[in-house]
Amino acid sequence: MKKTKQTWLLGACVALALLTGCAQAPKKQAFNAAAAGHIKAVLVTQNPNQESYDVAILAHPGMSFGLIGGLVAAADMQSKSAKLTAAINVGETRLQERFSAQLTQKLGDLGYQTSITMLPKELRDEEVLGQAKAQGKGDAVMAVRLTGGYWAAGPSSDYFPRLIANVRTFDALSGATLYEDTFTYGYAVPNAPTIHMASDPQYRFANIDALVADPVKTRQGLLAGLEAIAAQIAQDLKRP
Repeated sequence: MKKTKQTWLLGACVALALLTGCAQAPKKQAFNAAAAGHIKAVLVTQNPNQESYDVAILAHPGMSFGLIGGLVAAADMQSKSAKLTAAINVGETRLQERFSAQLTQKLGDLGYQTSITMLPKELRDEEVLGQAKAQGKGDAVMAVRLTGGYWAAGPSSDYFPRLIANVRTFDALSGATLYEDTFTYGYAVPNAPTIHMASDPQYRFANIDALVADPVKTRQGLLAGLEAIAAQIAQDLKRP
């Protein structure tokens, strides 16, 4: 189903508020290897692959002119998002699927037994642990929420890849949080309370035409971030 401009604008505003640090800061909890000594098998959750990839222009001039201006801004970003989505091909990109594979491989390299369980798209945060346990087995459940797209500071600014991943690991038996952090890649929001990884300068695009001109390169700009985030999570979960 296609989003209306009003719905798209509302969704974009909510997402930008969350991801630019205007909303409540994400929770953090360092991994306590001693407390997690019994964890051998990790069940990693995966959300469905994205059906579209949004282009966000944070300081779009239309946003300064009330509802009408906001709708103009929404229409512009919606159009650019459609171009990006068509160019990189959702069937080829598959961020969520690829991230799960990379994450489980890196955890496996640390000696953890790993498995993946698919979760429904609209599942609430408080439902994740119960749903995951009903679908799979593990000593711990690693709940992952990942989204990706391309962001620009303004209408004449360069576009950067942008990934955000919230990762929370629960003790499957007690439900206690063993580890939690939020990771971002690519476009850098100043003072955002996340673990941030910069993208390679080659994945910086001057305008929407440049962004969609080489779909393989544009897609790779997102995929490179998956490797960086998965590697950091694995580093965090190393045991002595």
